[in-house]
This record gives sequence, C-alpha cells and structure tokens, in this order.
Amino acid sequence: MAFITITSDYGNNSPYSAAVKGAIYTQLPSAQIVDISNMVTPYNVLQAAYLLKQVVWHYPLRSVHLICIDTNFASNGQYIIAESDGQYFIGADNGIFSLLFEKTPATFYAIKNEFIHENDLFPEKNLFAFMAIQLINGLPVTNFADKGEIKNIKQSLMPVIDDSQIRGNIVFVDGFDNAITNISKTVFEEKLATKSTFKIFFSRKLAIDYISLNYNDAKKGSELALFNESGFLEIAMNAGNAGQLLGLKTGAPINIEFYD
Repeated sequence: MAFITITSDYGNNSPYSAAVKGAIYTQLPSAQIVDISNMVTPYNVLQAAYLLKQVVWHYPLRSVHLICIDTNFASNGQYIIAESDGQYFIGADNGIFSLLFEKTPATFYAIKNEFIHENDLFPEKNLFAFMAIQLINGLPVTNFADKGEIKNIKQSLMPVIDDSQIRGNIVFVDGFDNAITNISKTVFEEKLATKSTFKIFFSRKLAIDYISLNYNDAKKGSELALFNESGFLEIAMNAGNAGQLLGLKTGAPINIEFYD
C-alpha cells in the first residue's frame, strides 16, 4: 500500500498539518498518511531536502510525498510533480527539487494552470492534497500536469576540503538534540587515509578526537561524534541534549583538522 507523507515548516503547535490530512481523509478515508517532519526551519529547503533524502526511499512504490514549504505560487512560478524511482513528490519550484535530485534521476511535470488558483493561501490543502489522491488512485500524472523542467536551481551546502581541514555545517538538529552535519563518512575517510590523527571542533572551541560506533561509547553526559545510519557526521551526547547544552544550531560551523 502506498503512503502519503508530509514534510513542512508548520511546527508542532500548528493546525496546518492536520488540515491537510483532513482534506485527504475527506476524499480518501483509507489513505495512509505519515508526517516526516513538521519542524523544518521556516523556508529552509536545504534542510527539507536532507530529511526527505534520508527516508523517502524506504516507502512503498507509488507513495506520494508532499513538500509543504515555501509554497507561494507568485514567488515560485510553478508547482511541480516529480517522479523518481517509483515515488512521487509534489511541491513548489523553490529549489527543493534541484536539491533532492542532485544525484538521482527524476522526471518533472508542471501542474496545469487550470488546477491552480494564484491567490490560494493554502495550496498544500487545496491543491497538493487533491493531486496526491489522484496519484494514489492510480491516475496518470499527465492528466493534470505537463512534462517540464524545474527553473529554480539551488546547490547543496557542501563541505569545504583543503589539505589539512574539512569545514562543514550543521544541517539539522533532530528530536534527540543531536546535531547532524553535511560531512559524509566517505569524505572523512578519504582525508584520514592521508593523515594520522584528527580533531573535530565545534561550538565553544570544544573538540573530539575519536569517532564512536554508538551513543554509549561515551560516558553519560559526555559529547561524542559518530557517523549515523545515513553516513553523515553527527555530534551527540550520551543521554543528554547536545544541541542545547553545546549550543549547536542549524548552520553552525563544524571543522575537522587533520594532522600528520
């Protein structure tokens, strides 16, 4: 059974996600709906792309993923349905699709103007939900969208690498207050292969000089660094709140220095 997912910057105390779900259930009571996250930093499509890339490929074929971030039609010009590897994605052409499909092939469709109301204040409920239901019901995407191209192109925030250093950033702080960076295990290991030791520097000039295999490798209340299941460097604290206690916030720098 296919699912409908919601990724948004609504926040947990907002009724908007519930309203989108209500619109879907009214038309399709059997729908299976999952919140990927409603806690994306407002308008942060880079963060949303990171979250989606971690989870959407675990969903059944023909699942539909609603991207409810920066959906104003006037500022973005078109609404897009993307199809990739048996999954559908619906959102505004605000740069999210260029980030999502940097390395993954996708086919893009622009939703036909006849379905769009330019002054719609809530297209996620009034348009995206309707489109998701049509796709879940097996209707071809060409019934309501024309094959096209995305126009708003953004580039991922990539780590900067030089001879003795990797400079990255925190892209997301999760529900356990763990800070996830844009530094991949592959990039780290390639650099470490030519060096003998390293130190990871983060807020308040704190440093870690080893990589843990799990969250219990450090004493309770102590910070640690590990590569998560998705292969990205994460700064965490055993049984603690790393983000709050260490001052780790989205966008903050993370530097790894390597030594001979």
